[in-house]
Amino acid sequence: MVSSAEDRIRLARDALTSRLGTMVRLLMQVRLLLVAISVLFLSVEDLRAGTLSLVACVALLSWLTARYWDVLVPWALAYPVLAWVDMVVSFAVLGVSGLEGPFFLFTLVNAAVAGLLYRWPGMVLMCLSEICCYYLILWSTETEKITFQTIVGQPSYYLLLGFCGVAMRRLLDDQARQEKARRAAEVNAAAWSERTRLAREMHDSLAKTLRGVALRAAALPLWVKRDVQRAVVEAEQVVAAVEIASREARELLVELRDGRLSRPLAEVVRESAENWGAEHGVEVECVLDATVELEPLTRHELHSILNETLTNTARHARAGRVSIRLEREEAEVVLTVEDDGVGFTLVEPRELARGGHYGLIGLHERAERVNGRLEVRGRPGLGTTVAAWFPLSHEAALRKAG
Repeated sequence: MVSSAEDRIRLARDALTSRLGTMVRLLMQVRLLLVAISVLFLSVEDLRAGTLSLVACVALLSWLTARYWDVLVPWALAYPVLAWVDMVVSFAVLGVSGLEGPFFLFTLVNAAVAGLLYRWPGMVLMCLSEICCYYLILWSTETEKITFQTIVGQPSYYLLLGFCGVAMRRLLDDQARQEKARRAAEVNAAAWSERTRLAREMHDSLAKTLRGVALRAAALPLWVKRDVQRAVVEAEQVVAAVEIASREARELLVELRDGRLSRPLAEVVRESAENWGAEHGVEVECVLDATVELEPLTRHELHSILNETLTNTARHARAGRVSIRLEREEAEVVLTVEDDGVGFTLVEPRELARGGHYGLIGLHERAERVNGRLEVRGRPGLGTTVAAWFPLSHEAALRKAG
């Protein structure tokens, strides 16, 4: 299994490649436009088969790169020679049509692409190669008039466009660094939030359970003297409470050790569901959106709702199959747990409270705690479905609450 640090590095690399691909696609679209404009400016005498064939090759390369940038840009980053092949094709057109023709413009795009993909070293090499090709064409063809513009002005455009490409890459790198710093700050904030939550959980669950054990244990000597049978019952309840405290402590330790906060939410949900299914011998089907992420507290409540729902399913549903879905719906994340068990007749939460059934009420409270909502659907003999909606972000939660 890939570690969370490696996952973050891979995601950051993929995000940068995606941005690079978007910029390269834009440049290729510009080059396609320049090719079309150049063809329109050709005279009848220049409409030769060789020229048109090379122009078609440049147009095809530009279209392929713009269309399949997600494949070709990583290749170009890994094999810079591909950019030089594209340059050779472009200058072949320039060599056939001449420097005075309109095709000079789209050779400039190569310098910008080199600066964008390869930064300063690659840009300088590409621009020097283009300038050499330019002068080779200049000296090998008959030019009606040699001017300062043809000797110095036009070749300098390659360096200018290459610098623009490097500047664009620098902006993308700065953005990537800022996002990396933001992610680090978010991780630190999430870790602090998780520690606070665990402290609250320890106080609300483990500490109260241990306090109850202490009170019952303190009363045991008195019951031994007054009522042996009652003392036996109290002792059994102490043992049960100690087991509960042990389980709560073990769950807290697991949460501290398993790095659940830094792992993808879909991975945590799948692991919990599959472990539950293996423990209870129930077939579990998971359909999870791997891109869904939530804030730490919301993640905790979603995971708690999942675990409590599965616990209720194991106790009451007698299900043979459970389906779990985690998906995005506009500004919300939806968790759905559906079983094929015996189902039950739905009643109002007040009726559940009067009957001492607080499990479903607790699920509603957990969802409402993070500005979410929960719905339980079921009928006798037709299974039960628990669906919970959670806001994607803190801003969405505030909008929902307001």
